[in-house]
Amino acid sequence: MSSTFTLRPLGPSLGAEVLDLDPASVVLPETLAKLEAALIKHETLILSVPGLRPEQHLAIARYFGEPEVHTFYPNLGKGFEQITVIDSKQGDRADMWHHDESFLPSPPIITMTHAQVLPPCGGDTCWISMTTAYDGLSERMKHYLEGLNAWHDMNGPMTAALRQNVVTHERYVDVIKMNRRHLHPLVIAHPVSGRKALYLSPTYTTHIDGLASPESDALLGYLNAHCQQVQFGFRHRWRVGDMVLWDNRSVLHNAILDYQPHQRRMHRTSVFARGAAHA
Repeated sequence: MSSTFTLRPLGPSLGAEVLDLDPASVVLPETLAKLEAALIKHETLILSVPGLRPEQHLAIARYFGEPEVHTFYPNLGKGFEQITVIDSKQGDRADMWHHDESFLPSPPIITMTHAQVLPPCGGDTCWISMTTAYDGLSERMKHYLEGLNAWHDMNGPMTAALRQNVVTHERYVDVIKMNRRHLHPLVIAHPVSGRKALYLSPTYTTHIDGLASPESDALLGYLNAHCQQVQFGFRHRWRVGDMVLWDNRSVLHNAILDYQPHQRRMHRTSVFARGAAHA
């Protein structure tokens, strides 16, 4: 059983496919250590593991930290509560640019999604490297952003979901009562690589603390448009059995909703840093 594999870069700024991986070795500590190093470098990794079992999925997640039992989505049940089921037949969707759960004090650090059922066409996912997007700013803009903090709030997407009849009014009220919002720096430093990254999204980031509303709106509008330039992104066309791991600290993602009425079902796990206060 070999822990070796090769990497094929997929995008100009992020993304790499793991090739020649022995599926039986995927949960070995030495394999996971090499995958972690590759993930820090490429920010998004594609693995072809069609036979991956739920216990292996969880073993990978536990290597990186503490797998989340998601508040909103169903899961695989007893023993596998940390594996969330994202199923379009149940109205589940993530067709907006976002960091996973950035409205928490300590959002997940890694997300991993395993493709189970795919539509005949469409259903791709896109990612943006927020480190490369930060590098692409002028030095004057980088200097201006230092020290600024922005609010991340779950209420916005929940309001949109209510308007689109994706959630009931009762569910909407329950979520709003949770008061899921938090203040985060607009520029963060990756704890492992040290690279600086923009930390915002058009989905959860509502306003910049301490700025007048017109100035905050203009700056967020500019930054969101800047990040979505094609050279900062990567788009993946899924195959059944693909598992994608991405660094939620430095990457935005968007699951494109262009496949209805067909089904798209994923098994997903988000991972918190060990000991982090994320409630």
